[in-house]
Amino acid sequence: MEIAGFVKLSAIDFPGKLSCVVFVQGCNLRCVYCHNAHLVPFKKGRIPAESIISYISENREFLDGVVITGGEPLAQKDIRRFLKNVKKLGVSVKIDTNGFFPEELRGLIQLGLVDYVAVDVKAPLIPEEYSFIAGRKVLEDDIDRLKKTISLLSHERISGEFRTTIIESYHTPERVESIVSELPANATYVLQQFVSRDYLKIEKGTTSEKYILKLVEFLRKKYGSKLRIESRIYE
Repeated sequence: MEIAGFVKLSAIDFPGKLSCVVFVQGCNLRCVYCHNAHLVPFKKGRIPAESIISYISENREFLDGVVITGGEPLAQKDIRRFLKNVKKLGVSVKIDTNGFFPEELRGLIQLGLVDYVAVDVKAPLIPEEYSFIAGRKVLEDDIDRLKKTISLLSHERISGEFRTTIIESYHTPERVESIVSELPANATYVLQQFVSRDYLKIEKGTTSEKYILKLVEFLRKKYGSKLRIESRIYE
């Protein structure tokens, strides 16, 4: 597995668990708000997988889990082998994914190699809308794969969340409602704050905390009995 970055300890990336975070190299999307754009190209990683396994093994007394993020973890050809080695150490695994690899995710779930899945649902599930956020042309086949991932998580007994990084100038209440309409009942839906950086492809500024909380209140009033609505503020 091509690993480009590693955080030894995090209390915020895996709900309810102390975890380490593995950043893989390579992604099939070019999202306009991506803070890890250096991880987009598919190329050789700089950190040996064996060193990550050794670290987890040596620190099992306080580590509860491992987060695999990126990049796109499910685009890694040998992720299954890596996760088998992780699970042998008795820790939980969280996968962050863009949802475009449902069959790969299904295989990991069926093998018991993943315990929590966070799926980014970036925009209304319409190719033109999704293409704007994804930074490349998104086809109907791509949207179908994302829908399969959403359906997969609604039928598998596995913990997880759906999340959207909210860009204030783009994610209107109507667009967010369109996203919500695709989610299964009783799902957890997280609205993440977009934080502007000079190197990002989008010129608009940081999404205000006020706007995030306004959307949360709106969704809770309308869908509170069907979804668990949460916010994630970074400022």
